[in-house]
Amino acid sequence: MERFYMLQLIENQMNHYSPAEQSVANFVLEHPEEVLSMTTKQLAAACQSSEATIIRFCKRIGINSFKGLKIEIAKEVSLEGNQHDETASPLQFEDDLVTVVSKVTAKTIQALNNTKNLVSIEQLDQAVCAMHEAERIYVFGAGGSSLVANDLTQKLLRIDFSVFQSNDIHVQMMMAANMTERDILFVVSTSGKTREILQLLSIAKEKGTSTILLTQHGKSPAKRMADILLSISNEEQNIRIGTMTARIAQLAVIDILFIALCTRRGSRVYKKIIDTHQAVQRMQKQ
Repeated sequence: MERFYMLQLIENQMNHYSPAEQSVANFVLEHPEEVLSMTTKQLAAACQSSEATIIRFCKRIGINSFKGLKIEIAKEVSLEGNQHDETASPLQFEDDLVTVVSKVTAKTIQALNNTKNLVSIEQLDQAVCAMHEAERIYVFGAGGSSLVANDLTQKLLRIDFSVFQSNDIHVQMMMAANMTERDILFVVSTSGKTREILQLLSIAKEKGTSTILLTQHGKSPAKRMADILLSISNEEQNIRIGTMTARIAQLAVIDILFIALCTRRGSRVYKKIIDTHQAVQRMQKQ
């Protein structure tokens, strides 16, 4: 059975809720089993809020209805307490290698399942349409996000997109200066607060260039500036151990976009993929 770590997700996003939504979140975290037998009206009364707040809270965490929220909580409370051991921090100095393997694998599965529920199909569709119709695509990610940006660039090149990317922010800014309203700027930022990302988004706005942001769920300056938002779950809260779960979730979204773009472009992409593969193979044979 697929496992969606709803209670952990609710707790992780606590700083992003309104005061009324925080009241709902606290009640759900403290009384998950009691919530399973409640109606929206009963939960609203228990939290001293409104039924509209309950629905807004559900949508905030990526669930379309209160019934959907109860289903996901039911999955979690039925795990008989094993979940928290598996998903504890992967960095514990007393852990043996078997435990490390188990923890890292569980955290990865958790991030992917949560991201699948959070990412908007509507926003994904908008991203695919915008990229498919763009004259040029500019890609950037700072620090660890540059690994994800590199992966997207390589995938787009394989199916003959005009894509430009540099890990040097000065070069990227020069390229950004040439963007037009026919182009797309695709930026990857786990926090959505990186200075370089905000500068690029600002230039894009000046140029009339549409922007796509791949980032963690929650509020950030970059989210307020981007046109299309692709959200991943926020699993690592304090010290990020190499942003492991964020990177895995981001790469999964990139793979989704790549397959969707291939589908959009039709059967001719097979020739492009074969041609690029053969070109690389020539280098390996020398």
